[in-house]
Amino acid sequence: MLTFRTAILHTAMLAATAAIVCSAIPTAHAQLFGDKDRVRCESKEGRRETCETTWSGNTRLVKQLSDSRCVQGRTWGFSSGKVWVDGGCRAEFGPQYGGSEIRCESEDGRRKTCGKNLYGNADLIRQLSSTACREGVSWGLQGGSIWVDKGCRGEFRVGESSGRYSTTCASESGRRTTCAWDARHGKPALLETLSKSPCVEGRSWGYDKRAGLWVDEGCRARFGVR
Repeated sequence: MLTFRTAILHTAMLAATAAIVCSAIPTAHAQLFGDKDRVRCESKEGRRETCETTWSGNTRLVKQLSDSRCVQGRTWGFSSGKVWVDGGCRAEFGPQYGGSEIRCESEDGRRKTCGKNLYGNADLIRQLSSTACREGVSWGLQGGSIWVDKGCRGEFRVGESSGRYSTTCASESGRRTTCAWDARHGKPALLETLSKSPCVEGRSWGYDKRAGLWVDEGCRARFGVR
C-alpha cells in the first residue's frame, strides 16, 4: 500500500508530465487570409457596438451594409482584436493588407472612372459622400479602373488584399457587359452574387479567353479564383 507521502509524490509526477505534454501541443491560430476572415458589426438603433475580430492588426471596411454612413474615426474604428461601430453604421470588416489607394468621386451624380492598370481585390476603405457607396451599384472595379456613380465619393484600395485575385462585374439595365479578367489566374469562379437577379453560369454570366468575363440579364457579382 502506498504511504501518504508516496501518494503525494506520485500525484505531483503525474501533474508535471501532463504539463509537459500540454505545452508540447501547438496552439491553434485563426487563419488571416480568405473571405471567411471577416466580421460583421452592426450599430442597432444608433447605439455603439463592439465586436471581436480574429486578427489583432489594422482593420479595414470591406462592405457597408447600412444606409447610414460608415466613417472611420466617427462611426467606426478599431483596437487590437476589436472593431466598434456607432451611429447606425452596419458593415463587414476585415484585416488590412497592402495595396494601392485611389480616391474617386462621382460629381453631380455622374459616372466617373479613375486610375488604370488596377487589378486584384477592390475595397472601399473610406466613404466621403453622404450618398451610400454600394459595390456593384454605385462603385466597382472594371477594365483595370475604379468607377463611381450616383454621387458616390470614396477612397479605395486595390490589390490582392485578401490573398485572392477577384473582380466585380455588373450588367447594367439588364444589358450584357464584358469585364477585364487576368487570364493568368485561369477560369473565374462566382464568389458572391451582389444582385437580386440570379447569376447562372452559361446564361447570365460566363467566360471566354478571347472575349473575357461577361455578365447579362442584371447579374452583378464578384468573381475570383478558388
